[in-house]
Amino acid sequence: MRPLGRLALVLAAAALSLRAAPAHAEPLDVDLVRLGPPDPAVWIVLGDAQAPGSITAGQAAAYSSEAKQRFAILSAEVALAMSSALLEPASTTGHSGFDVSMEGSYAAVHGGAVGGAAPLGFTNKPWPTNSVTPSSLFTSGIHVRKALPFSFEMGGRLSYLGQTSYYAAQGEAKWALNEGFQVIPDVAVRAAYTRLFGQREWNLEATDIDFMVSKRWGVQGVTSFTPYLAARFTYVSASSDMLDFGPYRSAPPGPGPNDAYRSVAAFPKLRTGLYRTTLGVRMTAYVVSLAAEATYFGGKKYGGKANPTAGEYPDFDLSSSFSAAFKLGWEF
Repeated sequence: MRPLGRLALVLAAAALSLRAAPAHAEPLDVDLVRLGPPDPAVWIVLGDAQAPGSITAGQAAAYSSEAKQRFAILSAEVALAMSSALLEPASTTGHSGFDVSMEGSYAAVHGGAVGGAAPLGFTNKPWPTNSVTPSSLFTSGIHVRKALPFSFEMGGRLSYLGQTSYYAAQGEAKWALNEGFQVIPDVAVRAAYTRLFGQREWNLEATDIDFMVSKRWGVQGVTSFTPYLAARFTYVSASSDMLDFGPYRSAPPGPGPNDAYRSVAAFPKLRTGLYRTTLGVRMTAYVVSLAAEATYFGGKKYGGKANPTAGEYPDFDLSSSFSAAFKLGWEF
C-alpha cells in the first residue's frame, strides 16, 4: 500500500474514534441568534413588533454594532482555540516515518459583557450558551503526520471541542528548510488550514503560517529532547448563514408575503490576522513521543468602521490569552 493510502486509512480510523456530535445541545453549544441582529433594520422591525417606535434608528445602529462585536470576539476565540495545538518541532519524521499521537489542549477565553444591556431578550455576552459562560475551552483529538521526500511533511488533525457538539478538521503541510545538522538548528515553515464543523449556520476557518526553529539533544542514545519555538500568523475568516431573529420578538409576523423575511439577517464576513508565539519541548524514547507547549496571544485591537454598514464591522478588542497543549504519540 502506498504511503498516502496508509495515511488515508489512519485518518479514517481517527475519525471513527472521535466522539460523534450528540443530538441534544451540549453546555457550551452557542446560539448565534441570541447575539442579536447585525442589521439595524431588523432591530427596528423587532422593536415595532413590541411597541411601534420603541427602538430608534440610532439605538438600532448601536445594537447592531455591538452584536457584530460579540460575534467577532466569539469567532476569533474559538478559531484560536481549535487551531492552538502545534506539538511538533521544525524537523520532519524522516523519509518514510509516521507520527500518530493523541492530543489535548486548553485555551483561555473571555465571557465578559460587550456593550450595554441588550433589549428584547438578546444577550450582551459573546458566549450565547444555554447554561454556563466558559472561561476556558478544552479540545482532544488525534494527529497524524507523514514525511515525504525532500524534507516535506503532510498531516491531518481531528479535534473535538469539549462540552460542545463541535469538532474541527485540520490539514497541514511543512517544509524543513534545514534539518539534521549537529550544530545548526532545524528551521521550517508550516501552513495549516482548520475548519469548524457541527453548526451549519456558522462558517469559521483559521489559516496558519508558522515559522519554526528547533534543536534536538540526544541523551544516552535512545532518548532525545527537542525544544522548539514558533512564530505563528493566524488568519481568521468567519461569517454566518441567514438567521431568523423573529422568535425573539413579542408579536408574530405581519400578514404580508415579505414580512417573514424582515427579521432575517446574516453576520457579514470577518477577516482578521492574529499573531501568536509557541514554545514547547518534545521528548522521544524509542518509538514513544511526548510533547508539551504553551502559546501566548498578545491581544489585538481590530480597526473597523465608526458607523459600519451591514457588511462591515466596528472596532473591537481581543484580549490577550494563554493556551497549552500536550501529546502522547508514537513515531515509526
